[in-house]
Amino acid sequence: MSRILHAWFPGLVATMLVGACRPSPDESRRPAQADAAAPLAAADLAAIRGTDSAFATAAAAGDAAGMAAIYLADAWVLPPNAPAVQGRDAIQKLWGGLLDAYQVKIDVSADEVEGRGDLAYARGHYTLDGTPKAKGVPPLHDQGKFLEIFRRQADGTWRYAVDMYSSDLPAPAAK
Repeated sequence: MSRILHAWFPGLVATMLVGACRPSPDESRRPAQADAAAPLAAADLAAIRGTDSAFATAAAAGDAAGMAAIYLADAWVLPPNAPAVQGRDAIQKLWGGLLDAYQVKIDVSADEVEGRGDLAYARGHYTLDGTPKAKGVPPLHDQGKFLEIFRRQADGTWRYAVDMYSSDLPAPAAK
């Protein structure tokens, strides 16, 4: 019996070691970076930039509802020197206040767009010019930077989840 054990034992150990060193069937089917989602496709990057373009187009048209529709229902806007605004209705009211007072032109340019899976962000800069609708109101000019977080929807569109911006211009003097 010991001769049989001596003859089979090295083969049995070698088989066990070889089997233990191989990846499991699930591991061999996974890509090398299984826990990291693939970078966004060029079409997604273009769609995200298109979201910014749609925002600027709606603003130029004086369409606060159109601007708000680009945000998720529970999105946040984080304006400078003001409380955060959450929800599409509140966001429509925020932008509607600006559009009620001014005819605006907004240029939005994303300097960087990056994301994975259904989340993305854009970092960039903007200029905003507003022509007052009422006499005696000064024109509006601002330029600054922004950071936006997007979430892809089931239909493939991208909507703002968080929109934060701030001016590069000095704060106006206190009155």
